[in-house]
Amino acid sequence: MKELIASHTRSIFLKPGEVAVAYEPSLVTSVLGSCVAVTIFSPLRHIGAICHAMLPDSGGRNDDLRYVDSAVRHIYQKMRASGASDLVVKLFGGAQVLDVGSYTPEKLTVGEQNVLQAEMVLKALGLEIAAQDTGGIHGRKLYFCTRQGDVFLHRMGQK
Repeated sequence: MKELIASHTRSIFLKPGEVAVAYEPSLVTSVLGSCVAVTIFSPLRHIGAICHAMLPDSGGRNDDLRYVDSAVRHIYQKMRASGASDLVVKLFGGAQVLDVGSYTPEKLTVGEQNVLQAEMVLKALGLEIAAQDTGGIHGRKLYFCTRQGDVFLHRMGQK
């Protein structure tokens, strides 16, 4: 881990409702429960973007990055504005970390809604998901390396 951290110019801790667009090698760390993170990386330009979104639908409030739809569109637009067109997309999170008691498959959890919304927005933007680790009952600690676009993941609560 020390080598991974040392190989990046800066470190960023991404909180819910935040995004990061890195034009220099950065290691972005985030902790996800029911929230989702979407990473977008350009192998040619070595630019990376990530969002940490809490809820699925902004209801048209496109500037509110707490929501999956707004946050994903925002980082996509930032990547496109930088001239990147060779985009590699990854999706993480959406766990059911709280005991919801009367859970039924007909009623999606917030985490499931977040994942579904991210998948729908990415599809609408014409983007394919290259890698995905979503769902389950454990949160995740995520390390996004913008030098090469790698994502390292630690599932919390597991040995």
